[in-house]
Amino acid sequence: MELKEAWVQEDRVFDNPLLKITLNGLKYYGILLYRSQRFKKLHCFRGVFFTTTLLLFNLTQYVDLVRVWGNVSEMTANAATTLLFTTIVVRIFHFYINRAKFNTAIRHADEGIRRIMDHGNLVEKAFLWGNVNYMNRLTAAFWICALVTANTMCVFSLVQYLTADVSDTVGIGNSTQLDSSVLILRSWYPAENLMDHYVTIYTIQLYIIYVGQLIVPCWHVFMVSLMVYVRTALMILNYKLSHLERYEPSGVRSGCVRRSAPKDLALEKNDRRRELMVECIQEQRRIFKFTLELESLTGGAVFMDFVVFSVLLCALLFEASVTDSSVQIFIDICYIMTMSAILFLYYWHANEIHFQANLLSKSAFMSDWFVYPRSVNRHLLTFICCSIKPWKMKAVIVPMSLDTFIAILRASYSYFTILKQSAG
Repeated sequence: MELKEAWVQEDRVFDNPLLKITLNGLKYYGILLYRSQRFKKLHCFRGVFFTTTLLLFNLTQYVDLVRVWGNVSEMTANAATTLLFTTIVVRIFHFYINRAKFNTAIRHADEGIRRIMDHGNLVEKAFLWGNVNYMNRLTAAFWICALVTANTMCVFSLVQYLTADVSDTVGIGNSTQLDSSVLILRSWYPAENLMDHYVTIYTIQLYIIYVGQLIVPCWHVFMVSLMVYVRTALMILNYKLSHLERYEPSGVRSGCVRRSAPKDLALEKNDRRRELMVECIQEQRRIFKFTLELESLTGGAVFMDFVVFSVLLCALLFEASVTDSSVQIFIDICYIMTMSAILFLYYWHANEIHFQANLLSKSAFMSDWFVYPRSVNRHLLTFICCSIKPWKMKAVIVPMSLDTFIAILRASYSYFTILKQSAG
């Protein structure tokens, strides 16, 4: 396999304070490479191997779904993980297909963050580091939720196997379904009695679970970190627009450094304000262009989540309602929290981008525009007119907002009540 230059990131990107945790996770998975990395093809092969095994395992889950078709309880137990693994595989293939675009987006985000770190004032750096700390806390919380869910499933399966009575699982006519409930995940395995091959099946599924634990949190937090960068850039732009006078050189603001004539000083102030407005317009265009690119990279996957996660959450609710095991109920609750968190992360931060973008025109109006000459106010008016248009991220045709998130939860509960009534 020939590695294109567009696929490789600069080493410094992996030290970016906002992106480094998630980028290093993608690097360990093997789908993101850095320039000085040795054995690049070997690391790329690792990513391909992980993805191929995930795909093959997901296919066995669909085989199992066909085998239990018609049994509502078994189908929902299967769908709870089958749909999640499907979204993972689709996202990874989407990354491979659009790898150059993803890497370009990462570089643009890195350049924007470093521009703030190198040239921003104290307030701008405070905005940046506040969002970095926020992103670190968010990452830790999501990782904990995902790890607790996956590892509890693994431990519970092993405990069930070690404490199971052989007479309960062998020699009964419907033994295959009983055996499957002891495994970590529902999937097809070519054997009559699964308990005779439990160690092999458990090892395979344990491997799949840990690969999933690596890629699921890393991928979703990676995409959210790019959205947090957009929010940070918009927050800084809002501050700059409403405090343009603070960006004028001290000598221009007070006139104490240079003894210029009042007319010359006024011309210098107007020139500087005009430059600041042009900078703000250019920054707005950069942010808008980056947001459109980010929307094009995330829209399809988030739309798939919009369609799939309602069914997935419905399956988890149904599974939790029919089981008698308190541990299984705990696993289902953790699973529901993790899936809901994935949706919430996307829709909440898209809503934040929309909110900050809508503040731009108001922030521009809050500046001391009334003392600017017409030449400066023309730029200001142009900026306000460009900022009035609603600025919303979309998942293909679905607007990404908290209203959409709530609609998904309502749909999931509606599906659950219908399924519960039909099964009961």
